[in-house]
Amino acid sequence: MSKDRRWFLTPCGLDCHGCPIRLRTDEELDYWRQRNVDTEKIRCDGCRSDRTGNHWAPECKILQCCVYEKALEFCAQCSDFPCGSLKEWGQEYEHHSDAVERLREMRKAGVEEWLRQYLGKNK
Repeated sequence: MSKDRRWFLTPCGLDCHGCPIRLRTDEELDYWRQRNVDTEKIRCDGCRSDRTGNHWAPECKILQCCVYEKALEFCAQCSDFPCGSLKEWGQEYEHHSDAVERLREMRKAGVEEWLRQYLGKNK
């Protein structure tokens, strides 16, 4: 079953559509093999999955807060945006920083308008 492109945008702003972990690319799996990691553990069904399967960070505090505690789709919709947890997470890796920037743009433009523009460019 094909998922809507919006489905791949996570509450924290990551765009998992092309994620090498989700796609299980040969390059990604080779990276983990070289580190002697069981590649069967390198799976992620995404934050919008039913979460009974695989997820890269099953105890994600951002997902817990945004989706389960506040019933929001994206952190950009939160009155506390950007909170300390999101700011800290955004400093860990470049793709996290990019995700927080996506959320800033989303908040500025409004979620639906931002999605219309972003998804129109990134089909």
